Amino acid sequence: MGNINLIPNDYRQDIKLKRLVRNFIIACALVIAGIAVAKALVSYLTWRENAQITRLEQLEQLSQETKIKTEEYRQQLQATEQQLKALSTLRGGDRVLHLLHAIDKAHTEGAWFDSLHFMRLANTSTPENTDNATTEASAAVMVEAVEAHHGVEIVGHALSHSVLAEFMRNLGQATSVADLQLINTSTRNYTTLQVIDFNLAFKISNAAQGQP
Repeated sequence: MGNINLIPNDYRQDIKLKRLVRNFIIACALVIAGIAVAKALVSYLTWRENAQITRLEQLEQLSQETKIKTEEYRQQLQATEQQLKALSTLRGGDRVLHLLHAIDKAHTEGAWFDSLHFMRLANTSTPENTDNATTEASAAVMVEAVEAHHGVEIVGHALSHSVLAEFMRNLGQATSVADLQLINTSTRNYTTLQVIDFNLAFKISNAAQGQP
């Protein structure tokens, strides 16, 4: 006895049509979801690229300002050197000149200074009626009595801790520098970047006296 197909053709076609419609709807949903994901990805990539461009522009601006600060520092250094040459016969002038050359040689790109102060440190050989408090003066004045008991304080900024560490490492290798210490550091925001504010101090060494 042969198999008898009891399912009407109309019903079978209706099922196929529903299946096709369902598959079409699923395909449309997948396409729409793909378009949404693609738009979101494009938007994210565009935002990230714009953020990188903004950051690069800010880095370029900071770099230009650093170069300006560095140039100002070099001009101040040259002016101080001229004063030191005029006072080269005074005691300690050579040591300060060696020290300024050492600071210039140790300078690292990405670091700049706000101030450089010479300080008279506490000295056990100072008479009792002399004020032992630390006093600050310009290099042109302090060069008249620069001794081993004089120190230097540098206040400045760096783009990162690694830049600061490199500058201190270079400076610490100078024979005219002794007891180099990092007094304090702090971070602050500069637009969307962070810069390192630092304050370091050291003593003027006698080791460089007589050296070129």
